[in-house]
Amino acid sequence: MRFLFALCCFLTTALLAPALSAGEWFTDFNKAKAESLKTKRPIYILFTNSDAAPDRSLDRTIFSQRKFQDYADKKLVLMKVDFPVAIHLQPKSLSQQNKALRTEYGISILPTALLLDANGKIYIDFVKNDGSMEKHRRKMNEIMDFDPPKRYTEYLDGFVKKYTPPKQEEKKAEAKAETKKPAKTSAAKKPDKKPAEKVQDTNPAETNIPDENGVLRIPLNPEGDFQEWLKTYQAEEAKEEAMEAEEAKEIVEELKEALEDAAEDAKDTAEKAKDAAEEVKKK
Repeated sequence: MRFLFALCCFLTTALLAPALSAGEWFTDFNKAKAESLKTKRPIYILFTNSDAAPDRSLDRTIFSQRKFQDYADKKLVLMKVDFPVAIHLQPKSLSQQNKALRTEYGISILPTALLLDANGKIYIDFVKNDGSMEKHRRKMNEIMDFDPPKRYTEYLDGFVKKYTPPKQEEKKAEAKAETKKPAKTSAAKKPDKKPAEKVQDTNPAETNIPDENGVLRIPLNPEGDFQEWLKTYQAEEAKEEAMEAEEAKEIVEELKEALEDAAEDAKDTAEKAKDAAEEVKKK
């Protein structure tokens, strides 16, 4: 009975271990920031195209490895911002969030990684820290040459050790200051000399209003320019979708050419094997 009990415990531990140790990637930025604030760990945010070869290579050689996952579980909050070929299959709210994050952090090359604090501010931009994109690529190539998970975690740890999480007290102080601002402005408007019209004039011409997902910021102009802005925005969205479709088409063409080349190579190999077999028969 003791043997069976011990065996059951061992099998249960073996089955649960991978699930417990695997690094979890957040896709919701607000949840990632909340986790960072709670655990006092920096956010490792990865802008990626999960269908591209370089991104798959990083995932296979580093991110899916036990060494990196164990390190991330203790030292990082992982956040993935994915732009797959079939991006239209993503939930609309996720797609809008990812586009907004890419614009906010000025990401032009995939994959790109940053370290952020719990407020979403950049703590480490690896490219800028290394001096240039070329220097960063050389460093990554050196890391990939030998034991990538170990060397990459050591590279990250050099920055993570110096990370200082933002203090909650500072955030509360900022919130109090913001709540006090309207009282000060209202006190400044006490004199009767200022008519009500001038109070309206102090409002900005454009007011930022979040959409239903809290991602987009729509400039609403009281003078009636909203429709013109909406047309421009829809045109830009259509242009982006057309570009994405063109990129997807190019990838499909490349895959098609690769398959054709592979088929030709296989055909040549089969013919050579056939010729070799015929020569053996003649002998």
